[in-house]
Amino acid sequence: MFKKTSNTGKWMVHFGNFTTRDLAFIGMIVALMFIIEMVIMLGVAAITPFPGAKSIGQAFFISIIIAVGLAKVTKVGTFTIIGIIMGVVAGLIMPAFLPLLPAAILGGLAADTVTKIFYGRYGSRNSLVVACGVNQMVETLLILTIMVVFGFSTEIINPIMILITAILATVLGAAGGLIGSKIATELQSAGAIGN
Repeated sequence: MFKKTSNTGKWMVHFGNFTTRDLAFIGMIVALMFIIEMVIMLGVAAITPFPGAKSIGQAFFISIIIAVGLAKVTKVGTFTIIGIIMGVVAGLIMPAFLPLLPAAILGGLAADTVTKIFYGRYGSRNSLVVACGVNQMVETLLILTIMVVFGFSTEIINPIMILITAILATVLGAAGGLIGSKIATELQSAGAIGN
């Protein structure tokens, strides 16, 4: 549980492969994601009642933040931790967000699985782009399907609309991952976040 780090010589608490520093950074990323997500969701909800618009509206901006976080904490499993925290906190804030819990966890697991299979870890531009796209696709498909199946939403009944929304969220998520990887590269070269 307690290990001496080789690069600093300091003792740190480790949870599996994650240090307390990793978990603190993940927590900071999740807090920033919540702020951005709530502002976007409230703004989109004021414009249109279409629930898929919220997924589309937040996909790009959330993926930028996630990509920066994954560029710092490059360990596979980070996306799943983000999903668990997002889902649990969202469910505690408002029970209407309960569909987010399984969707966020499964989206994180899918992104981690694809990254592990094809890239081994996060950090490269392609791993961030693919992971953010996969996460947004899985989350959007699951959230909208759960909303329809359990009667949370009557606006989306058509499976084609769910698929179109998921495709748009995937493209915007991948684009956000690309922008986030560029921002992370600049932050790393400036020394703001370590490698």
